[in-house]
Amino acid sequence: MNAGAVVALAVVALAVVIGLAARGRKQMNLEQWTVAGRSYGTLLFWVLAAGETYSTFTYLGASGFAYANGGAAFYIAGYGTCAFVLSYFFLPPLWRYAKKHNLVTQADFFTHRFRSPWFGALTAIVGVAFMIPYIEAQLLGLGQIVETTTGINRVTSMVLAVVLIAVFVYASGMKAAAWVSVLKDILLIGTVLVVGIAIPVHYFGGFGHLIDTVQAQHPGFLGVPAPGSPLGVPWMMSTLLVTSAAFFMFPHALAAMYTAKSEQTIRRNAIYLPLYQILIALTLFVGFAAVLVVPGLKGSATNGALLSLTLKTMPSWVVGLVGGAGALAAIVPISLLLLQSATLLARNVYQGVLRPKTSELGVFRLSRALVVVVTAVALVFAIFQPALLVNLLLTGQNGVSQFFPAIVLGLVWRRLTKAGAATGLVVGVAIVAWTVLASKNTLWGLNPGLLAITVNVVLTVGVSLATSERREPTVRAEAVEGVA
Repeated sequence: MNAGAVVALAVVALAVVIGLAARGRKQMNLEQWTVAGRSYGTLLFWVLAAGETYSTFTYLGASGFAYANGGAAFYIAGYGTCAFVLSYFFLPPLWRYAKKHNLVTQADFFTHRFRSPWFGALTAIVGVAFMIPYIEAQLLGLGQIVETTTGINRVTSMVLAVVLIAVFVYASGMKAAAWVSVLKDILLIGTVLVVGIAIPVHYFGGFGHLIDTVQAQHPGFLGVPAPGSPLGVPWMMSTLLVTSAAFFMFPHALAAMYTAKSEQTIRRNAIYLPLYQILIALTLFVGFAAVLVVPGLKGSATNGALLSLTLKTMPSWVVGLVGGAGALAAIVPISLLLLQSATLLARNVYQGVLRPKTSELGVFRLSRALVVVVTAVALVFAIFQPALLVNLLLTGQNGVSQFFPAIVLGLVWRRLTKAGAATGLVVGVAIVAWTVLASKNTLWGLNPGLLAITVNVVLTVGVSLATSERREPTVRAEAVEGVA
């Protein structure tokens, strides 16, 4: 076993120890397990939010998309910043509402806001369905990173990883993800800065010469794709809008927001988290450099552009750190995804509509058991139905973006009704499902998610206006206090 493999495995082993130790001495219950008692201040909340946001996509998807598509990849550097601007305004009132009513899942908002356990169950099922591609993307990324940097077979590494993740999620829940995020963020920032700066300097003498060389050898590659291109300006702008709306709509991302100690904590992080986009920009430059240094990568192999350059350029121990950091970049979001998938099914489907008399302890125990089930399903998909990481991520983002109208309007518009929100959501999700099944990656040059969310908004507003006179039993001023 080489030095790189030893370093990578040591990092993962340390993460497992941290995850198990994170449980602490407090008695674990559903709120502690899912949202860590809503106790995280600015620093720990910052690393948790970054932990679930900046994943294997930072190492693989972003650089791979830049390698394959050139200038079209610049949308990746923008959507996170746009999402943080949105979050500054709508996440604090959502956090306030969640704390007041003891919400621990995204679906809890729909259950309470519209006083409908069935609506909560529907959103839980939709949320889990669109988190599965995200989990699959993280598992595939983890397998590729570990195999490339250590030589361990990717299927073996995925199986071992999910077993370790399931163990510490079962034991420590959200606290495990938060404390492992501290280690992950230190390594991710360090390795991306080193790789993202060293590679352009080593091969081209700096970023300027890199851009000049790419432009000279591949004219137009770094520019916005020409009109008529599948990834042209309409696609880039529509994808920027959809992914910005979807950023905090994944159920695990919204649950991570519930862990904050105060509204001010959320606002501070909305200000500072865009700094992470610098790391994204660096990985894009590495992808552009790989076009010249390791040409010829095709299909899913483009996801390995950054890793290929790292292996070619860096000493073994640095490769090991990149491998370990990349593994943690998958482990943290997978932990949160599994945690929330299991909790949604147990709390909002099983307790919400199937067995309403189930105790909180019963929900807690079932959630833990379902972690294993969801893990197994995602692992099967990752092994037998692999796909490009960006495509998987975009599928999930297009799907969860359909929650955005109901959640935001639910906070600020008192006339929003259950019929309106449900109609918009169901039709929006149906459009996304059709585009996935029909392999429609673009519609009229646009991201199909934009069509779905536009129809969603129109139906949500229109049906709500038509049914609001019926006085559905929705929660009114509580949600909009201090907002509208």
